Amino acid sequence: MKKNHLSFFSFFILSALYPSKSWADLSRQCLAGVPHFSGDVVEGNPNQLPVYIEADNAILNKNDEAFYQGNVQIRQGNRYLGAQLAQVEQLTEKDQLKRDVTVSGGFDYQDNLIYLLGEKAKINLSNRSADISDGLYQLVDRQGRGDAKNIVLNDDFRLLKDATFTTCLSNDNSWSIAATEMRQYIQEEYAEMWNARFRVAGVPIFYTPYLQFPIGDRRRSGLLIPSYGSSGRDGYWFSQPFYWNIAPNMDATMTAKYMSQRGWQSINEYRLLTGLGSSTIAGEYLHNDRYSDYTGENRSRHLFYWQHDANVASDWRLHIDYTRVSDPTYFDDFDSEYGHSTAGYANQEVSLSYNQPNYDIELSALQFQLFDKNANSPYRTMPKLNFNYYRDNIGHLVDFHLFSQATQFKNDNKRLPSAWRFHVEPKFVLPLSNRYGGIKFTTKLYATRYLQKDGADFDKLTPAQQQNYAVRSQVNRTLPEFKVNLNTLLAKNFANGYTQTIEPSASYLYRPFRDQSDIGRRNTYGYDSSSDYNGLDRILSANQVTLGATTRFYDENGVERFNLGVEQIHYLTDARAETDRIKESKGTSDWNLTANYYINSQWNLAANYKYDAEYQRTSSANSFIQFRPSDEHLLQLGYRYINQDELQGYQYDIKQLGLTAAWEFKDNWALVGKHYYDFALKKPVDQFVGFQYNTCCWSISAGLNRYVVTRSDQKPNEVLYDHNIGFRFELRGFNNKHNPGIDRMLKNGKIPYIQPFSL
Repeated sequence: MKKNHLSFFSFFILSALYPSKSWADLSRQCLAGVPHFSGDVVEGNPNQLPVYIEADNAILNKNDEAFYQGNVQIRQGNRYLGAQLAQVEQLTEKDQLKRDVTVSGGFDYQDNLIYLLGEKAKINLSNRSADISDGLYQLVDRQGRGDAKNIVLNDDFRLLKDATFTTCLSNDNSWSIAATEMRQYIQEEYAEMWNARFRVAGVPIFYTPYLQFPIGDRRRSGLLIPSYGSSGRDGYWFSQPFYWNIAPNMDATMTAKYMSQRGWQSINEYRLLTGLGSSTIAGEYLHNDRYSDYTGENRSRHLFYWQHDANVASDWRLHIDYTRVSDPTYFDDFDSEYGHSTAGYANQEVSLSYNQPNYDIELSALQFQLFDKNANSPYRTMPKLNFNYYRDNIGHLVDFHLFSQATQFKNDNKRLPSAWRFHVEPKFVLPLSNRYGGIKFTTKLYATRYLQKDGADFDKLTPAQQQNYAVRSQVNRTLPEFKVNLNTLLAKNFANGYTQTIEPSASYLYRPFRDQSDIGRRNTYGYDSSSDYNGLDRILSANQVTLGATTRFYDENGVERFNLGVEQIHYLTDARAETDRIKESKGTSDWNLTANYYINSQWNLAANYKYDAEYQRTSSANSFIQFRPSDEHLLQLGYRYINQDELQGYQYDIKQLGLTAAWEFKDNWALVGKHYYDFALKKPVDQFVGFQYNTCCWSISAGLNRYVVTRSDQKPNEVLYDHNIGFRFELRGFNNKHNPGIDRMLKNGKIPYIQPFSL
């Protein structure tokens, strides 16, 4: 017995002493501490596989019994049995050959699924069954080990009496589960336990009459990792998710979250995958929000989310993107995977499209739920019908595209008008090119007809109000457009293998002026959106030249290492869509500057700058420098600027300097920190620090986030903060994946990490 114990545990001792730097990550280090099956797995009927036996001595008794002694080694297919004493019996029952091996005095057994040590055993060589007493077991090529008074092996399951299980390696006793009976299902990759006691460092801390957990990569129903923490907004909170593996193509996650300052919240997600497409339906519900700072009349808070993409037949596509919340401040008060307060609205859209090589048709409906209480009521498009037709290389010369649309606009505000818009937009493109460059001529026609109707409450308005809300019943607009683009590419090769390209471009755009003030309400925006000159309802006149150039550097392997691009628009005449309103003045210019520098595989630099000609100011600018030698190591320093006029309802420019750091140390520690400071507010706006400690069989993580919030009773120039502290404890090793947790922690905070580089 001592000999076999030594052979079994010496494998783990040698693995533990092997230098950890020889392994690339924690996953490989953990797998180095488990036995591996070498060679190809032998398939087929075990009864038909030959048996090979080696021993120092053998006694044969006719043809049905044999005794072996001293260094006994029995091999059959994937199975190996080593012992000091073995008895082999061979019998024929109902024309079936039955071969049993009985060993005593200690043995070790291994196949492609399990490694066993024990005092005595009876193993059937005609199938995969075995009966083992006082055994130690270790799963092969994955974490999972334990001991049992009795182990019965079968093709489909293993039955263990008075057994233990842990995913910790042999020299680690961090946690284990003990049970009076355990069944390990091989094909389904899960285990059941009865009268289970969860132990930490050998000390029982939790009891349950029944427990089920995975022992493989298959999805299983059961409790997921809980989270807990505290925040100034929610108080102390605890979140426990439950996963329901309904079917191979269907599952659900149900989470109960308790917040001491708010109450119980239910968070549920249902996913479905069929041959027609995929669908995700989610809901969040809080019956009675007890938070004192919430001033809404309805104390019931909820969210509904539905994302669906389906292939109907071979050419039809159905798309649904629907999010709705109970109140405008929902995303300010709750952290949700299905929306963010920074978006400013929730999207509710459904579309059905039919696609062919030369044309496509789409029928859709779209509406928005705005979070800004002071914003105008948005129009919804119900329905909108698009038709596109494509025909390229007509006469081996011209490309043709026809876009047409019919849209109905409605509004919940009965003062506002409703309308139908019918739009046709044919376009011809003539591309010409040779080895020196290319020129492309484009001509387009915007032909639009509006049928407008005053709001339902128009007659209730005063004469002064009626003048502001009145619309013409019919409006026709026709706008031709002409555009020409020129581009070329100049290249130069250098002695060190580098290549530089210079790609200058120039374009001229002309659209005549048409007064479009009769579209929609007078002196206001059109129907398309709440953003000025966005969409088809206000098309600016144009008489402008755009000049631009991009230079790129490629290394000897053809990898783009650097690019720098600049573009500038020169207005030859004023750009406008209404007689008394100029968008861009003659002689002014908008320009953009972008740069990306791929210094090497670890260092990157990116920047862009945008100048607004209408207000003669910088609209936005940002720059980033990033050091990322691997997925588990990151340093990023960035600066971002956005003019307050580009933001609705914001009182300051955004002038933020941010540092993001994420680092894994010695394959066990993962640290993430983020700090964003706003120079306009003269205060930090988002701060996060988190860590995760990982071992082969457990991990613990914690995070602290402090960020700026807004409230309805907030005073002018007042900056308010909220904080959130979260904890997670996870048992690991049930599969062969050991994520350090960096990606998850980088998503925390109001300003999540982004990869800003385009190379």
